[in-house]
Amino acid sequence: MRMLGELEGRLGWKQMPQGILVTIPARRGAMTVLYGPVVAIWLVAASIHYWHLLAMPRTEDAEFALQMIAIGVYVLGFLFSICWVLWTFTNETALILDPTEIKIQRRVMGIELSTRNFRNVDVRNLRFIPPTESWASQGHTDPKTSRIQFQTGYETHAFGAGITEREAVALITRMQEIYNFPNYLESHETRAER
Repeated sequence: MRMLGELEGRLGWKQMPQGILVTIPARRGAMTVLYGPVVAIWLVAASIHYWHLLAMPRTEDAEFALQMIAIGVYVLGFLFSICWVLWTFTNETALILDPTEIKIQRRVMGIELSTRNFRNVDVRNLRFIPPTESWASQGHTDPKTSRIQFQTGYETHAFGAGITEREAVALITRMQEIYNFPNYLESHETRAER
């Protein structure tokens, strides 16, 4: 495999012998910039506090038990924070497409967490779904709600949460070069005419 670089925006891709591999990094929200430093400051402050607590001579058993419970809660919070940071900064969707199959993987730190496989002949109505409003976005659209959607049988599937329309069009166009998915052009042209 050779790395060809960016497809559009955040999308990276590799040409494979019979298809393509496209990576779609998760879109980070605006609050990530705030949460990251807050979590780091909390971890440092709590670590210093509990380090001093453990270094002090042992007092009453009841007080010591409460301190151990507090340290246990801190350790759980610390582990949760580490998992949150790893998920936020390394979460991505990988799309592997060849002439017979589309494979959609969820990855964290490059490690595959889940995979869904679909036969290309079963995939239809491939289209971009624009972002929608959410209660948290105060009347504005939430960019993390956009996605690419398709159907197989009577089921609807989606991937690429947070993808922009330009990224989606570039990706779907590249996908159409590997396999001519039915009903893509009709649905895309219909939406463009609105």
